[in-house]
Amino acid sequence: MSQFQSALKQVVIPPDLPALLKQFTKDAIRTQPADMLEWASRYFTAMVQGEALPTAEQMERPLSPNSTDLSPEILTAMHEQLHQQGLVSKKEVAQVWQSFGLAEDLLKHILAVGCFGEELDWIKFFALGCSYLGGTIKNAMTHALYILNADSACQPPDACVPLATFRFLYLYLAAVDGEVAQAQIDRALTYLETQAKASNGMVKISDFMNARKVRLG
Repeated sequence: MSQFQSALKQVVIPPDLPALLKQFTKDAIRTQPADMLEWASRYFTAMVQGEALPTAEQMERPLSPNSTDLSPEILTAMHEQLHQQGLVSKKEVAQVWQSFGLAEDLLKHILAVGCFGEELDWIKFFALGCSYLGGTIKNAMTHALYILNADSACQPPDACVPLATFRFLYLYLAAVDGEVAQAQIDRALTYLETQAKASNGMVKISDFMNARKVRLG
């Protein structure tokens, strides 16, 4: 056996690598950065830190003059105002949105992605807000758990929500994404259900952030 063949047999491809590279490639093609290395550095730094990815979708949304970009703090404040109602009117969401000085174009984008009518399910709008902040399903779910943290004993860098809440948000974001295979969704939920049983029914960020056994999207 040649040294080359021997080396090939020793190569182990990390299970998350193909999906990671696929998403990176798609985002790079959409964004067409002038400096690929500089953009890649920003891309993976943002991914590690759970920040909005520098993709075309993000970069091509110029803020209106004197407007503010959506942030985790603003989305948290909006959630505190609107979550108890469940169903809210588009007009009410727009009023709260404008009260924070957020860009109207971004609101229109989120409403269009969610295909919302005159009334909308706030938790779905919230999920799309997390998606805007995170760029990927995993990062979106991380933002969601930080904002919805249901256990004061679960402190950063961790946070947790009931399994049912996690499942609803994850299934919704996966459906909107449209590119996550059902088998992958089932594997992720099966694994997280097992983890939740050992944590009083809670799913934690640490259950999926760096876990090799689960890939959200």
